[in-house]
Parts: sequence; C-alpha cells; structure tokens
Amino acid sequence: MTKWIRGCVCAGALALGLCAARAQTLTGWQDEWLARFNGDRARSGAPPLRLSPVLMQVAQQQAEEMARDSRRFETLSVATVSEGLRRAGYSAHDWRETAMIDTVRSNVRSGASSGAALEGRFRDLGVGSAIRTDGFRLYVFLFGEHQGDYFASATAGLSDRQRLAAEMLARVNDVRRRSGMPPMVRNVLLDRLSQEHAEDMLARSYFGHRTPDGLGPSDRAWVGGYGAGIGENLVEQRFSVPEALKAWLDSPEHRRNILDPGCREMGLGVAVGGGYDAARGAYRVVWVQSVGRGEGQSRGK
Repeated sequence: MTKWIRGCVCAGALALGLCAARAQTLTGWQDEWLARFNGDRARSGAPPLRLSPVLMQVAQQQAEEMARDSRRFETLSVATVSEGLRRAGYSAHDWRETAMIDTVRSNVRSGASSGAALEGRFRDLGVGSAIRTDGFRLYVFLFGEHQGDYFASATAGLSDRQRLAAEMLARVNDVRRRSGMPPMVRNVLLDRLSQEHAEDMLARSYFGHRTPDGLGPSDRAWVGGYGAGIGENLVEQRFSVPEALKAWLDSPEHRRNILDPGCREMGLGVAVGGGYDAARGAYRVVWVQSVGRGEGQSRGK
C-alpha cells in the first residue's frame, strides 16, 4: 500500500523489478531502489534520479517515526517534512513524499512507477525504511527538486546578454511605436553602467537606485562617463525579457521612463546569482534598464 503526500494518492505497490522484501536484505538496498526508479524513468524519457544524503536522512527519520506511530502514515504532514528539509539544510523548491507498507511477501513484480517518481524536475531521491509494530516493513521515498536545479533551469536563457539587450530594445521600441513615441537606440555605455549596478546589487546584497555609498543613477552615470542624467528601472526575480518588461510597464513610474519622449538611448544589465547556495544572493536575478537623452558621448568615455 502506498500513500503520496503533495501528490496523487495511489494504491498498490511502486514499480519495482525486485520484490521489496528481498531488496532490504541486500547490501546497498537504497541503490536497488534508485536503479528501479531510474529504469522506469529511462523508459519514460525522464532524467535519472540521484541519491541525496540529506534526503536520505529526512526519509529515514520519517520512516522511523511512522513505524512507531501508525497514525502518522495516514496523516503525512507537509509541515513536518518541510521543517525536516530545512533543518537538514536542503534548499527545496518543491518535493514529494510517498510512504509504502510492504505487505507483499513474495517475488511479485509490481506495476509501473507513477507520480513524482517519473517527473523530470525531481532529481534527488531519499529512501528510508523501518519495521512497524505489526511486523510489516515501511518504506519512505522523498523526491526533491533542489532550488539550485530549478534556478539553473529558470535562468538558462539569461546567459547571452547581447541577445537580451537586443530583445529588450525591440520590445521597448514596439511599445513606444504603439504609443506614438520615437524609437530608442542601444548605447553600450549605458549597457555597461546598467550591468555594473546589477552586479553591485548582487554582490553587496541590496536592491535600490542608490548604492550603499550613496550614489544615485545620475551620480553613477556621471562617474562612469555618461554626461547627462539617466532614468533607471529595476526589477528582480524575473526570468525573461517579457517578464521584466511587463513588471516595468505595469508600474506607472517605470512606464514613464520607458515612454519618455526625450529619452533616445537605452542600456540593459542582468546579473544572475551563482545558485546552489554558493553565496549570498545565490538565487537572485537582477535587471537594470537605463534610459538617457543622448548627451553622454560628450565626455568621450
């Protein structure tokens, strides 16, 4: 009998090539489960799972607690698992848990894996096992989508800044054209100023037009070689040009910068955190758009 939490509730055993009772007697029985799940995932086109020591720890704790108290099997707690993952140091974007009581005492081949076991976004697996008071063996399977995996996938299209700048300029000019405004042109100096501010916000863990040193947009523009003042739009945690632009257009103040008839130049910066808890701001995406009137070239920088 199997019970899923944060997923479908299933009846029957999981898809396993060997019987669960026999697997428990083998050395590396967690690897046996991993191989079985991955066999089914390979046939369905999903990438393989990998055993996660952290998820193994949480799954084993869950199994032992459920084995001591049969009521836990019927009332699997989202809060309990989430807290266990947090305490263990696993940055979960999402997860699923299933618990199975092995009531089959023979070599019976079970049906196909389903649910989280076949979902490609789940890449980490934890397996726990314990004997219940009624003598049956309980298994707990914990499928995790690490925040690092999610972030890497979500930001995969943000590595080519040249393409992003060109796409943003085209979309901005389309908005301006439909509003009767003249088009902007790309300015590489504004690109550089925008990128420097985006990277500074990421590195120093702040978000705002004014730096911790007190420099505002026009101050930074002057220091960087752009002689005129600039307008600046900021947004974070957007994973594509359309998402970032929509956020700005939905805000009257940001939209005003984009549709300013006197602004004829634009620059764009995008800074992406390292992911996998590597440092502060590991999972941040920061966008900076700078717009100017075109007098910046006079300083010759």
